[in-house]
Amino acid sequence: MERAREDCVDANVALNPKEIGALAKGLRLLRLFDGMNREWTLQELFQTANLPRMTAYRMVRTLESASFLVRDPKTNRYHLGPALIATSYVSDVCAELVAIARPHLVDLAEKTGEATVLAVEVDGVAVRVDMVGTSRPSKPDFALGQIIDGTADACGKIFAAFGTRNELVKALEHRRSHLTPYTIVDPCRLVAELDQVVKEGLAFQREERAIGVCAVAVPVCNHLGKVVAALSIVVPSGRFRGEGESNFTRELRIVASALSASLDHSASGSWSARNNLCLSSR
Repeated sequence: MERAREDCVDANVALNPKEIGALAKGLRLLRLFDGMNREWTLQELFQTANLPRMTAYRMVRTLESASFLVRDPKTNRYHLGPALIATSYVSDVCAELVAIARPHLVDLAEKTGEATVLAVEVDGVAVRVDMVGTSRPSKPDFALGQIIDGTADACGKIFAAFGTRNELVKALEHRRSHLTPYTIVDPCRLVAELDQVVKEGLAFQREERAIGVCAVAVPVCNHLGKVVAALSIVVPSGRFRGEGESNFTRELRIVASALSASLDHSASGSWSARNNLCLSSR
């Protein structure tokens, strides 16, 4: 009883009226988006939600910075962003992809004994939509529905490498932080690596996102040859070095090929290399 009372006290202390009010206003804005109203301008949002303009502006900017909303730079209209994939990834299109990929993901995890991940791209951001963990010690720590921010991740590199030139420019203009001493922040180095990803159809992450964690990823293509997902193996660095890297890569290619075949894609020829592009960081 005493423990339960303490929990109630803690919960009540944590409830800040101002924060609750701000959350309610943010949710009010998000609820305006539906099948009939997929996009809104800022003015339409504050008028329809009956919020002061500056309040709506701050709320929209906060939701945008957290990837709940995305602004189209051409139209200045907002639509729902990739952060909502954490709760909505079971939508029809994604759910079908996840259902098809699931047996392949399990097969890859059983063959390698390591964690496997399926990611899709939403508005230029990679999101984990399915994964199979491992019972082995020293396993990676990540969550389903988690946004994969930037090119310090193998799946993120796949989408950046096979995206459009404009998407590449945007990725290069984004300021990259040294998450670890191995994070690639130099834009010219990053372009060279992404070009290699395109040539080989393979992306590596060697402790660039977190010390002690490595990964390898490959693209998954649909019947038109379009990259619709990335399949990856996430491995502690100690098990990745040496022969481990080549073994994981081989198994990953085999399973990804089978998954693409399930989507009626037959790979032919080699990936065409991207034109060299080097931009200054800022």
